[in-house]
Amino acid sequence: MLNVAVLCSKRAPGLPELRELVNVACVLDRRPPRGCDRRSFDIQTAAMLAPYDVDAIVLLGYIYILTEPLLTAFPDRILNLHDADLTRRNEDGSPRYPGLHATRDAIYRGERETRSCVHIVTPDLDAGPVVARSNAFPVAPFVRVAASRGEDDIVRAYAYAQREWMMRSAWGALAFEGLRRILPESAVA
Repeated sequence: MLNVAVLCSKRAPGLPELRELVNVACVLDRRPPRGCDRRSFDIQTAAMLAPYDVDAIVLLGYIYILTEPLLTAFPDRILNLHDADLTRRNEDGSPRYPGLHATRDAIYRGERETRSCVHIVTPDLDAGPVVARSNAFPVAPFVRVAASRGEDDIVRAYAYAQREWMMRSAWGALAFEGLRRILPESAVA
């Protein structure tokens, strides 16, 4: 059976649903200490995962950028769940909504809906290939008006609620779909 590790920061949205679909071998709530060398931290994380015979890693609410040691230990087998549509690109080909405030940024840019995506983690922030994306989550018209007026408190509160809606509704199944697409068929039953 497929063994999946989950890395999270404080909480792992979608974890209960993912546990219904695959064997979650371990969940690591990892936060690098202030001033920590990220490379060393990722070497430690890879060592912590070794006893679990992990086939893939899913990042659920993990807010740190992974470095080469962890990416090398699990090549093309680390998936990140992101709260924006990473298929939307800027003219230079970079993701339009990367980073921690992606849902808020999409609302400010006038998007009428948001989506979550699962992508393969690469060294570049939220730039890896998208392997699946959720259904659309509509943005309420009053929020688009608030964004156009610069009503930041309303937009921030709504963006938080929109992100929570996507995470709770879609992330478990989306993570499973991403695993199904990157791993051999025999591994994901």
